[in-house]
Amino acid sequence: VPGTQEDLKDAVRTISVWDPDTDDMVIGPSQELARLYHSTALIMPNGSVLSQGGGAPGPLTNRNGQVYLPNYFYSNLERPIIVSCPRNVATDDSFVIEVDDASAVDRVTVTKSGASTHARNFDTRWLELEFKILNDGEVRVFTEGKNTMIPGLWMINTINGLGVPSAASLFGLDMAPL
Repeated sequence: VPGTQEDLKDAVRTISVWDPDTDDMVIGPSQELARLYHSTALIMPNGSVLSQGGGAPGPLTNRNGQVYLPNYFYSNLERPIIVSCPRNVATDDSFVIEVDDASAVDRVTVTKSGASTHARNFDTRWLELEFKILNDGEVRVFTEGKNTMIPGLWMINTINGLGVPSAASLFGLDMAPL
């Protein structure tokens, strides 16, 4: 019966996490509430994932959210730190980020800020960028073309050799000054 508690019996509540190294989905813990129609999930700058809303119209009206914390929040592993990042950068250009320890930088990734509706995030992109270590505390990062790295707000992370990401710094790509 649509719109009743019966709809919830088949709701998927487990979290799926994509592993870019293996291209596999890893099943994580279950959420407390079903996230149905009009729900969303967004990665936050600290690396947590906010899952919220959902169900209206439907058997639930969830005006609430839940935060998923990946394993690196519970480990004793030290997270890399981005000390500073430019506020605005241009497409097909490079820019310098300041980090706590450039020798620990194994990868540099960017995630486009989302634009979600109806349980679909129509604007998020995740890219691994080329970079060059300049010295102990600076890394030059190379952006990609406009068809891949579209204008807007982006989050940048450094990832160490153990796969542990930094908290993200935000920057605008081809935007008016922030």
